[in-house]
Amino acid sequence: MNLRKAFRSDSVKDFSFLFFSNVLQKVFGLVREPVVAFFFGSSLFYANYLLLRTVADFFSQFTVGNALKANLLPKFTKIVNTYKEVSLNKVLSFSKRTMVFLFVLSQIVQFLIIIYLETDYTKELLFVSVLLSFSICFNFINSIYLTLMQAEGKFKSFSVATTINSFLVVLFIFPLTFLFNVLGLVISRLIGILSITIAYIIPMNKRKGGHEVEISRKDLNIPTLILGNFANLIILSSRFVSGADGGKEIAYFTYSVFILNALLTSIIGNVSTLLLRKVSIKKNNIFMIYSMIISLVVGILLVLGLEFYGFELIKLVYMRGEFNLIDAQNTAVFIKKLSYAFVLIFIATTLLQPFFSLPIDSSRKVRRNISIIFVVTIILGFIFSLSSDMSVEKESIIMIYFTSIVSLLLSLYSYLYYMKKS
Repeated sequence: MNLRKAFRSDSVKDFSFLFFSNVLQKVFGLVREPVVAFFFGSSLFYANYLLLRTVADFFSQFTVGNALKANLLPKFTKIVNTYKEVSLNKVLSFSKRTMVFLFVLSQIVQFLIIIYLETDYTKELLFVSVLLSFSICFNFINSIYLTLMQAEGKFKSFSVATTINSFLVVLFIFPLTFLFNVLGLVISRLIGILSITIAYIIPMNKRKGGHEVEISRKDLNIPTLILGNFANLIILSSRFVSGADGGKEIAYFTYSVFILNALLTSIIGNVSTLLLRKVSIKKNNIFMIYSMIISLVVGILLVLGLEFYGFELIKLVYMRGEFNLIDAQNTAVFIKKLSYAFVLIFIATTLLQPFFSLPIDSSRKVRRNISIIFVVTIILGFIFSLSSDMSVEKESIIMIYFTSIVSLLLSLYSYLYYMKKS
């Protein structure tokens, strides 16, 4: 009887929407990534594009997804549980100002990277950088409103919105890539992002009555932005190291991470979202235990599956067109080595969520100290890679394990701090 009641609970329904939405998105991804592999394989032009996109993705990690959610979801949840209706005028004004800042800053950084690369595709990469900056900006405003949607408990609408985004990317990626090469990848991505803005964000802005939701730079606590998206920062840092020599290793790293990240976002990410919302309302140790069990089980199954079937999986997903047997072998080597680090990331992601539910003012010093240690860890990893004579493959593996282990220790400390203060 209790089991039947559990399956009918709102938490199970919410997780189901999030989970099956992510399953669909991963299915779309399994269409998208083979298309990319078919057209580009491990070509140098594609590798240079990946290095440039890594820089753009660094910006996104501070303005999209888990980072923004960790800052805003607890606040939005408290507001929507207190007031029946809310107005978003001030949210829109803040979003517009921030979008302009993000566009200018991201363009400057990407331009410096293009100069550093000194490729034969400078003009193409400059155009790509402009579109990537637009993607960063609209992803930012989308993420704010989607976080509000989750705070309101509208996980079904959130799931539909993100699924449509992925579907449109898949729909347009083949013809646009065929016509415009690498530029087609960015255009298809931008189309998916704008679909959320048009279909969901603009209608949400029509809310006029009710409590005015205020948001400012103070709500975007930098340490929380860093810690809230530590997993992606670890991945991006390691990916950057894998392509720092301008070679092809970054392509193999990216193909590997796509598969590994599928579990991180579809299962661990969704469980963490529900966990953060739960503990933002009331302390919930039972849900925390369930979340940890899920993280451990998924991690163990991941390692075992890739150890025995990693090469076959890579061939099944990617091996067609420009992606040949050598590419498959190199990618399989990467994915097996990376899988153990992802288990650490799974656990750390879960352990960090309760800490984010604590008021920022009362935990500001701890957030700052933990984030400083994390950033210093990444910087030390970069220094090591710059001074090392090892291959970029080995350097990127060392980078991801070093940062993952430190993050696990920091997340454990954050959870103990939460237990003491909650």
